[in-house]
Amino acid sequence: MTSGSKAIFLPPGCLPLLSGKTQARLPSPDQSAEACSFPAAFHALNREYRFDRVFLLPGPFCAPLRDRLLDSPIWVLSEVSSEGYLFTPPGSLPWKAPDAAGAVRLDPDPPGRSLRLIGTAENLIAINRTGEAAALLDLAACSKAHEARRLRALSSLEASCGHWNKALSLCRESLALDRSDRAANLILIRALSECGHHGEALSLAGEINSTKPDAETLFLLARVANAAGDRTGEISALRKLVALARKERQPSGACLLYLGQALARDGQRGEALRALEESESAPELTDGQKRLVRELRDHLAPQKK
Repeated sequence: MTSGSKAIFLPPGCLPLLSGKTQARLPSPDQSAEACSFPAAFHALNREYRFDRVFLLPGPFCAPLRDRLLDSPIWVLSEVSSEGYLFTPPGSLPWKAPDAAGAVRLDPDPPGRSLRLIGTAENLIAINRTGEAAALLDLAACSKAHEARRLRALSSLEASCGHWNKALSLCRESLALDRSDRAANLILIRALSECGHHGEALSLAGEINSTKPDAETLFLLARVANAAGDRTGEISALRKLVALARKERQPSGACLLYLGQALARDGQRGEALRALEESESAPELTDGQKRLVRELRDHLAPQKK
């Protein structure tokens, strides 16, 4: 990845891996952390560094920048792996999923190959390349060593396509093999909610958040509470989500928008307006979200006589 590079962008957690091992220019951890959350900061960095490699990890931290680069005409997705995504400048060859023979060349060992293919498929699902993900998950059946994770990935694939009953069935199969799989439990909660099993979904979401809540579990709790008509539970989860974002110095604009909407539905006009006013100044909101905030504020604000 680093060979011949003059400037590389990496998420902050990856920077120590290359420190002192490459002549390429690297941004500081603070710069890269800001750029992952705020794509505009990345573009400013790119004007300074002229990156010829951008590597991004899976997961929500890098998702804002990953999605922006996927939509950009000046970046090519040149590799998807179980480790993450590699973007390079125009003129690079775009990544293509390996066929059966290519997968064997990449990893002749069936258990290792299966794990690599499953991880790559999961990262493809996250960017809506479901056809390639399905093909890789078929190839990943070369070994049963990681069958619980393969079934979980298949469940995630069906969920991404809106096939919730299939997702629920596959998720139960996965959890029958590995009950402790946190990611599978999160998919199960969402599938239960989408299939109308609101009570069970809400109970499981509450159980997960009672131990070690994080942004993902709190957002899911708010979502299933909304679907179940539990306004108090939804507002409580969103308040905790906003507090967590502030504590971890993460963007909170979208959380505040959702909280404002929930408070408005509950008739708490003043609290809703305060949340919406705070969210409006968040730089990470999209134009559509900012427009929604203004519309909600205009609707909730007292009418002038």
